Amino acid sequence: MGGLIQGVSGVALAVAMPVVGFGQQPGWVQDVPWIQTASVDVHSWSAGETFALQQQALLLEHGAVALGFTQIGTFSRLAVCAGTQVELTPQLEAQLRIGCMARRWLPANGVRWTVRPNLHALIRGQGNDGQTVTLGLAFAPEGPLPHVQAREELVIQLKGVVERNGRRLQARCSWTAAGAALEWQWLARLDAQSYVGACWRMLPGFLGILGSRESWTHRWSVGILRGIRHQGMCLVLGLDAC
Repeated sequence: MGGLIQGVSGVALAVAMPVVGFGQQPGWVQDVPWIQTASVDVHSWSAGETFALQQQALLLEHGAVALGFTQIGTFSRLAVCAGTQVELTPQLEAQLRIGCMARRWLPANGVRWTVRPNLHALIRGQGNDGQTVTLGLAFAPEGPLPHVQAREELVIQLKGVVERNGRRLQARCSWTAAGAALEWQWLARLDAQSYVGACWRMLPGFLGILGSRESWTHRWSVGILRGIRHQGMCLVLGLDAC
C-alpha cells in the first residue's frame, strides 16, 4: 500500500450515496484522459453496486499508461492502454495509446467474457494563459454484450479549460451511441493558493460546490454535490501534484 501511495502523485476519491434511477449515471463511459501526472480516481454509486476506478501513470520520458475498471452489478470491465506523446508544434501535442479491454458478466447460463482491442487517440492545443482544448477518441469493438447500459464502442470526448483574471472554467462533454454527458466547473481564486466554485453534471443531474488549496508540491480539493432530479449526494476529495 505504501508503494502505491508513493507511486501515485494525484489521488481523487468520489463517493455518491444511493441514487434512484442509475440509468442516468454516466459512470459506465470509458474515460479518455490526457495524461500529465500519475493519478487515481475512484467513484462509487448506489451503495457500491456500481464502482469505477481510473488510474494513470507516466512511463519513462514520453510514455504513459491508463487503466480503468468498472463494475455494474454482475457486469465488469477492465481496460488497459499504453502509449506515447508526440509534439506536433509548440502549441499542439498528441497522445496515442493501444491496449485491450476485457468484459465479464454473469448471465443465467453461466459466466461469459470477451477480450477486445482498445485504442485511445488524443490531440491537445494550448493557448496563452493556461487555455487548452483537448479532443479524445476511444474505440473498443463490443462484440456480444449483456443488456446493460455499458455500450461504448466509440467514445468522443471534448474538454476545454480557460484561466483568466483569477477564474478557471472547465467543461467536458462525452458522446457515445447512448447519448452525451456534460460536466462543467467554475472556480474563482480566493487568494494566492485557494479556489472556490461550482460544479454541474448534466446527465446525472448533480449540482454542487468545489474548493481547492495549493501548496508548493500538491493541490488539495474538496467538493459536495447533490442530485437535482433524484435523491442522492456525491462527496469529492482530491490530492494532485502541482
